[in-house]
Amino acid sequence: MSEQAKKEALEKYLGVLSPTPAQGEATEPYKEVDELAYALSRVPLGTPRPLKVIVVGAGFSGLAFAREVETGQLPNVQLTIYEKNASVGGTWYENRYPGCACDIPIHNYQYSWAPYPYFKSYYATGPEIHDYMESVADQHNLRKYIQVSHKIIGAKWIEERQKWQVQVVATDGRQIMVSNRASKDGEAGEPFIDECDVFINATGCFNDWKWPTIPGRESFNGEMIHSAAWPDKGVDFTGKTVGLIGNGSTGVQILPAILDEVDKVYVFIRSRTWVTANFAQQFAGPNGANLFFSEDQKDRWMRHPEEYLAYRKEVESELNARFRLYLKDSVEQKQALEYSISQMKEKLSGKPELQDRLIPEFAVGCRRATPGNGYLEALCSPKVQVVWGGIESFNQAGLLSQAGDQYDVDSIICATGFNMSFSPRFPIVGRNDVNLQDKWDENPECYLSVTAADMPNYFVYLGPASPIGHGSVVSSLERVTEYISKFIRKLQTENYSSVQPKSHVPRAYQRQALAWLDKTAWNSDCASTYKNGKPDGPLISLHPGSRLHYFKLLSNPRWEDFDWTSLCPDEDLTFAWLSNGFILEECQKTGADLTWFLGEVEQDKVIKPVV
Repeated sequence: MSEQAKKEALEKYLGVLSPTPAQGEATEPYKEVDELAYALSRVPLGTPRPLKVIVVGAGFSGLAFAREVETGQLPNVQLTIYEKNASVGGTWYENRYPGCACDIPIHNYQYSWAPYPYFKSYYATGPEIHDYMESVADQHNLRKYIQVSHKIIGAKWIEERQKWQVQVVATDGRQIMVSNRASKDGEAGEPFIDECDVFINATGCFNDWKWPTIPGRESFNGEMIHSAAWPDKGVDFTGKTVGLIGNGSTGVQILPAILDEVDKVYVFIRSRTWVTANFAQQFAGPNGANLFFSEDQKDRWMRHPEEYLAYRKEVESELNARFRLYLKDSVEQKQALEYSISQMKEKLSGKPELQDRLIPEFAVGCRRATPGNGYLEALCSPKVQVVWGGIESFNQAGLLSQAGDQYDVDSIICATGFNMSFSPRFPIVGRNDVNLQDKWDENPECYLSVTAADMPNYFVYLGPASPIGHGSVVSSLERVTEYISKFIRKLQTENYSSVQPKSHVPRAYQRQALAWLDKTAWNSDCASTYKNGKPDGPLISLHPGSRLHYFKLLSNPRWEDFDWTSLCPDEDLTFAWLSNGFILEECQKTGADLTWFLGEVEQDKVIKPVV
């Protein structure tokens, strides 16, 4: 244990203690043994040591953590959230392509502590979700923790001080900063160092976008756009011929959104995909279509929050109950397969020749299934021509298919997804000079998607092995927030300077995850986001079980899976954190409930006199 870290901790306690102990306040035998132990003996049990926390990113995860500090769930925490973009919102601030929407029922894609009954429809648009997040930041008083237009470019653990040094650079204020390792566009001024006790990576995994690996991209004379970097001014496709590459979750939203404007669209499809209303469709519109809520319904939910909660719980229950369909050989998978085939055939009836080439042979869920409202119908439009197979190259006039056919276009939209390798966008150097970038480039081993070996006091939201394959990630990141908070609270109150998982734990957890995932639909023969675009890639992105399984694991941390560094390394001082023999509430002057252990009892449980 570093004497420097111990000295800094001691200074924090001495800063709030009176120079002379009150009568009977201190454990006098510690006075000549250990200054920090003696200081601890003068404060009540549960006194939180001041800690500084830095969070990267002000999306759903960053705001959730800010709320934990704002509500006092994490007292005595100094928090700074660095956000590279010009405002909050994360992926919902960045993604501005036509048709951008949530493919999860919106009333379950919101914070449990910030319900909003005024969303217009069952599948909400991207702008609506971003507006919601802006309102959350304002109405929950979270902006004071956030430094927008500041990009983190590196972090290093300083062992002798038990702190992270985080390298930050201001941006030029542009709305959206590119999120990858190489780009420095928009960085302004000299980088500076900020220090923290706990470092939290909340950058997410859906913003490191990538161009398709097709030669000749820069030779194209027209307008080439990536769906994740849509121009602020928008794009006018009126009367144009457009090439749309990709039929993942983004591509299926863009096509129906631009169809009325364009003269013609070539849709380049390399892989089959499921387009099906499998997300609690009984609550959606007919055949899983989007459902628009009336003003009366929204007002009623606002006036009767208990009804709104009951509705949200019904939808959430349906989402959770359908998890078994992700098991390859389950009855639920068979039923989902039959339903999805029937739905796709019906919607492709205008061009039945598309059915055999688009409907997959792999399990439902292998690629992320999407309701894709209007997509299949759009494929049947006379304006749309599907081009099957890969693309050989870009050229000045457009695209050359691998079949040797030339397609001249005015504009090209690349809906080609994101880098899902999970490696950080900037160097993170922990203990033993381990760079998490290098380590996770080779193999992203992560425990419960939150902690990594050799990375003390480092936590990540939705890292490798997250439950991103089904249901709402917002509920998941709320559970992660609670999990991280328990670690921080233990650091603050039990005299620890750092914590990290035991070296074998992330490795063993990954092996368990991959073994379990072998039997799932996600492991079918398809190229998917979950495998970082590779048909035979390992399923390192997914949790080995349901969301509820994940929530249960997070609810009760296994402290035995972690190594803890004490600020008093002498084993005889292991329990110095028991402090002055009183709990914090006993030492508060007013307002504390000192009978919390006595609760109400149902009347029929009250013992009656014996007659």
